[in-house]
Amino acid sequence: MSKKIKGVYFDFFGTLIDSRYALTNIWSKIAKRLGVEISHDDPRIWEGMLRQNREYDKINKFFIDLSDADRHRLNSQVLITIGIDPEGSQDVVREEFDQEFSTGSTFRLYPECKETLKHIYTQRIKMGLLTHASPDLFLSVMKRLEILEFFDIFVHTREVGYHKNKIEIYEIALEKMKTEHPEKIVHIGDDYELDVKMAQRVGMVPILFDPLEQHNFEDIIIVREFSDILKYIQ
Repeated sequence: MSKKIKGVYFDFFGTLIDSRYALTNIWSKIAKRLGVEISHDDPRIWEGMLRQNREYDKINKFFIDLSDADRHRLNSQVLITIGIDPEGSQDVVREEFDQEFSTGSTFRLYPECKETLKHIYTQRIKMGLLTHASPDLFLSVMKRLEILEFFDIFVHTREVGYHKNKIEIYEIALEKMKTEHPEKIVHIGDDYELDVKMAQRVGMVPILFDPLEQHNFEDIIIVREFSDILKYIQ
């Protein structure tokens, strides 16, 4: 990537925020409320989440478009794997996810995230956040994790009225960067369908952040370590 990069957009959950750590903590709390004591780092939780991902691939919908029945079907994969009957679990699961995604109390950054953001900031490259998360959540979490000061632009569903499965939110993001050269704007995220393919449609340069090595595409940039982003931001 030889052209001078003018701006970078980041996804929030799963890109800045370590989604595996947050989700396994939530499932540990859910299990406790349903009568099973299990640590967040117990491999059964992660195995259940992998089964959940495989089941999700069969549904062929964006996550934000899933019905309540779809979500229960997916969540059941985790519960069954850790030895819990999913019958009647919907309220507990919803309450724990709602609680955590309103406070972000266990959210933490990926390794090398803060140092990487600081380096980009010192290069005077604009940084933006492009997310479904509510501003109450991402602003408080980013402030607590001491990265809020690095960001110039915030594009989120509540402000613009579009989810990330709609091209309009990416067009608005480009407008906020105030450039006529979308090829000089990078978008970094962990979701191939939303963060890569949608960014490509408006001409941005997508980078897929894949710390768990779940993807292998030859035609896009993939990084496994957060600091590897710097190879493409110059």
